[in-house]
Amino acid sequence: MMRDRTLLSCDVLNWLARLPFLAADDLALLTGSPPEDVESTLRGMGRDGQVDWVTPSSPELDGSRLHVLTEPARQHVARDSDWIHEGVSALPIVKRDVLHRLTCLEATVALNVFAADLRSALRRSAEVDLGDFWSLPVGRPRDAWWPPGVHGFGFLQSGGSAAPFFVFIDRAGAPAAHRAALVSSWYHFRDGGQSWGRDSVPPILLLCPGSAQVGEWTNADFASSERRGVTALHLAFADCSMPECPASASIWRRSGGNFRTSLAQQLTWLPSAEHPAGPSTLDGQLPLAEGSAPRLHALGQAVCRRERSASGLERIAALSLTTASTVKQLLDCLGHHPLLTEADLAVALRIPERVARRAVERALADGLIVEVGGGGGRRRYCLTMSALRLLAARDGVPIRRYAQHAPVTAMPGEGKGHLPTLLRQREHTVGANSFFLGLLHSETPATPKLVSWLNAAESAVRFESAGVRHSLRADGSGQVLAEGHVATFLLEWDRGTERPPVLGAKLARYAAYFRSATVGGGTAPALLFVTTTPQREDLVRRLTALTLAQFDSLVLTTCVPLLERLGPRAPIWRTSSNEPRTTWPTPSSGGTPKEVRQ
Repeated sequence: MMRDRTLLSCDVLNWLARLPFLAADDLALLTGSPPEDVESTLRGMGRDGQVDWVTPSSPELDGSRLHVLTEPARQHVARDSDWIHEGVSALPIVKRDVLHRLTCLEATVALNVFAADLRSALRRSAEVDLGDFWSLPVGRPRDAWWPPGVHGFGFLQSGGSAAPFFVFIDRAGAPAAHRAALVSSWYHFRDGGQSWGRDSVPPILLLCPGSAQVGEWTNADFASSERRGVTALHLAFADCSMPECPASASIWRRSGGNFRTSLAQQLTWLPSAEHPAGPSTLDGQLPLAEGSAPRLHALGQAVCRRERSASGLERIAALSLTTASTVKQLLDCLGHHPLLTEADLAVALRIPERVARRAVERALADGLIVEVGGGGGRRRYCLTMSALRLLAARDGVPIRRYAQHAPVTAMPGEGKGHLPTLLRQREHTVGANSFFLGLLHSETPATPKLVSWLNAAESAVRFESAGVRHSLRADGSGQVLAEGHVATFLLEWDRGTERPPVLGAKLARYAAYFRSATVGGGTAPALLFVTTTPQREDLVRRLTALTLAQFDSLVLTTCVPLLERLGPRAPIWRTSSNEPRTTWPTPSSGGTPKEVRQ
C-alpha cells in the first residue's frame, strides 16, 4: 500500500534539499518507500513545478534520471524561516550549488549513493540510526564549522548520543598535489579558531577510488603532521575499488594502519547537543510554482549557444550536461595521450571509426579539442583549455592546480604559456603512442590483453638507492594480462639522438631503480626499449650488459622497422645479444619462437 502521498512528497522534498541530484532508487532507500511510489511522487512534483531532473551523460554513471528541486522550490526553501535552523545556512540550495554539482555529477552521485546505502544499512539496526546527512554548499564562509573542500556532513544517532562525521569523495583523476593541499587546509582548520575545539573535530571519511589514492592520502597526512609537530588528523579511508559497500562493510582504516573496522567503530560518540544543528524537517508541501521554470537541460543547451554571455561556471555546467558520453571518453583519452588521430582514437576507445569521427566533430564544434597539424595527411588532436577546465571541474580540482600537476596535456590559450612537453616533442610522443596502439590493434581473445596505458607523467617514479633519492621518467608504462598473470612494463622510445654516455647514464638509473624495486623480494617491471635501427639496438644491448648485467633479462630491445612490420606481439624482442628474438610476455609453454631476421 502506498504511503500517504503528502507525507512521501515531504520526505522527498527534505532529501532533495539536502542532497541535490538524487536518483529515484536512492530516494527509495532514503525514505524507506517502494521505488514505484517514489517515481509516482516525483512525477507529481514535476507537474507541480517543484522537481526537475537531468539524465547524466557520464561514462561512469548508468543514465538514471537525477532529480533536483527547481529554482522556485529552492527559493521557497531558502525563504522559509521554519526550514532553515537559526544560524545554519549550510544547505546546497542556491543556483551556484546546483551548477557546481552539474560540473561534478560523478562525485555528487557517489555522495548520494553513500548516504542512501548508509540509511538503508542502519535501518536494519535497532540501536543506531542515521540522524541526518546533507551535502555542504560551495560558498564557505571564513568562520564555517566545516573544513574546506569536504562534500558532506552527517551524524549517527543512538539514544542521547551522536557520532558526527564529514565525507569527502576522492577522484582518481585528482593529482597527489591536490590531496596534499586539502590535508594541509584541514590541519589549518583544526588548529584554527573553529567551533568544534581543536581535539573534537569529527573524523573525515574519505571514499577513495583505489589503494594508490589511499597511500597518497596517508603520505600527505604524515607529512603535514610531522611538519607541524602535531598529532595526526582523524581521517578514515575506504577503498571503493573493493566489492564491499563502504556504508555497511568493515573496510575503514586510519592512516598508516591495516586494521579495518566498520564505519560506526571509526566514529567518536558525543552528546547530541555537541554538533551543529541540522536543517529542520519541513512538515508541509511547497506551494505550486507560478509558471513553468526552465528545465536544466534546456538551460544547458541555451548556455552553449550563447557562450559569450555565460559565466565560466555556467559554461562548464552546460558542457558537463550536454557533452555526450563518447565525447567525454575521447577527452579523457586525448588528455592523457595527445596527438592521436581519428583512427587512433577508435582503436584506443575500442569504438567504430565512424563513432570516433562523430565524437571528434562534436568536440571540435564545442571547442573542446583542436587540430595540431598532421603530417602525411593525418590530422592529430589535443585538448583545449576549455576541455581542461571541464576535466578539472569533474575531478574537483582548481584549474591552475590541475593544469600544473595532473598528467593531462592541453594546448595553452592563445599567447599563454609554453607548449607542453608531449606536444613539443611531437615525434617522440607519436612514436610512444604507436607502440600502445599496436598492442591494442593486434589484440585478440587468445593474445595478452593491455589493461592499462599510462603516459610519461603517470609513469614517473621516485625511489631511493644507496641513501640517495632519485627520479625516473619512462616514456610510458602499462600492464598486460597474460594467462591469468599481470605483467608490468616500462617503455623507452629511443629516437637515436642521445649520445652513448647519456644513454648509459639513463640505463644506470634503471639499474638503480631495479635494485630498489627488488629489495625484500619485490619484483621489478620489464623495460621495453624501442630504438631506431639494428645498429642502435646493438649499442643499447652493449650498454645494458655494462650497466644492467644483474637485470639483463628484464631489458627487452627491438627496433622500429621490426615493430612497424610485425607488431609488438611478434617475436621481435631480444633479451641479450646472443639469444634469438622472442615474444613478450614470454609464453609459459610451447617451443622457442622462430627468430626474426633483421
